[in-house]
Amino acid sequence: MSRINPARNLAVNVLTAVMTQGAYANIELDAALRQTPLTSVDTGLATTMVYGVLQHWLTLDWQLAPFIKGKKLEPWVHTLLITALYQMAYLDRVPDRAVFFDSTEIAKKRGNPGLAKLVTGVLRHVQRAGWRDPQTISDPVERLSIQESLPIWLVQQLTAIYGPEKTTAIARSVNTLPRPTLRVNTPAYTVTQVRAQLAKDHIKTMPSQISAVGLIAEGGHLAATPAFKAGAFTIQDESSMLVAPTLTPQPSDRILDACAAPGGKTTHLASYGAQVTALDIHANKVRLIEQNAQRLHLTDHIHAEALDARDVAAHFGPAQFDKILVDAPCSGLGLLRRKPEIRYTKRADDIAHLPAIQLAILAAVAPTLKTGGALVYSTCTILPAENQEVVDAFLKTHPDFIQVQTPLPAGLKATATMPALQLTPDDCGSDGFYIAKLVKKG
Repeated sequence: MSRINPARNLAVNVLTAVMTQGAYANIELDAALRQTPLTSVDTGLATTMVYGVLQHWLTLDWQLAPFIKGKKLEPWVHTLLITALYQMAYLDRVPDRAVFFDSTEIAKKRGNPGLAKLVTGVLRHVQRAGWRDPQTISDPVERLSIQESLPIWLVQQLTAIYGPEKTTAIARSVNTLPRPTLRVNTPAYTVTQVRAQLAKDHIKTMPSQISAVGLIAEGGHLAATPAFKAGAFTIQDESSMLVAPTLTPQPSDRILDACAAPGGKTTHLASYGAQVTALDIHANKVRLIEQNAQRLHLTDHIHAEALDARDVAAHFGPAQFDKILVDAPCSGLGLLRRKPEIRYTKRADDIAHLPAIQLAILAAVAPTLKTGGALVYSTCTILPAENQEVVDAFLKTHPDFIQVQTPLPAGLKATATMPALQLTPDDCGSDGFYIAKLVKKG
């Protein structure tokens, strides 16, 4: 009796949930791996397939389309075929015969012999016909959409903002593998100490060029290491590590982190010795902040509570904080490399309402900042409508605030630096991020 390859079967299940039910890839994959323990090799294969297919879904779907024309497929069968094409096109070490065999077995056992025959037939047909060349697409927007698997609406918006050459660079960049990055929990630990601890677990690291407290790992399961469990570091993208230092936290500061979960920036602020009030609208996410604070031994510096950031002024009263961070809810389009499913789950209409929410949060926290205090507004997106345009709208209605230059680490390549910092994913291989600094005038 033949056995379904567990890695391929798991990948099909996860991808079907992501593409048809809107599940988050990282959460769905993590849950699936806990329920179906795999060898390290199969875990690696399943992870590669899930994220690889998501990065290239539109490309693969375009390649598949001529071979399933007129066929009505269940979502999991469609996903199975897309996953098979991904392995054939992108995984050099996986022979086509293994892909055909496992895909047929999955179809047979999840469906019926007729489905198995259909899957085999389609894959054989693809193998014989070969791959279509996206260069034959005449429209440049559609061509880039298919080549780099970005929805047309997003290619159109990015082209209007950044131009075709920069948009192509961004699109290619987000289809590269994300680098595992971590922030050392200073001053409790030094960068040198953490590098040495991880080296004992055979995890090689190199210093970040973006953050003095950041490290880039060559691989390995960072969250499973003794150093992580001991609170020596937290997993955080390099761009995100720039936010807390922009506020220049001091031990005497009382800081509000208005949209704090899961707590990466909160704990970074607290590592300077400041007292941080961390908010999130969802109670379960507040627990994540508390768990991170506990693991990093920063509970004495962090108070977390559930509160909608738009209710801050009514809850705290005026002039309560020395500094404020608003890491606003946003489209997350700067995270396309790390969260590739965003490109399929977001629509232009979904994003249109976000600036109003972002502006409302800024307006709500403004009265609680002391005169002379600093407010940092940050997002993990690359759209001006959620970034500088929100800041400009806030400044028009709050003449007691001015925007100042966001500090830029020496040698850092950035898309924009005056006065706010805008990183796009192609700048230095990190997430796309926007950071603006405002000061409340005396």
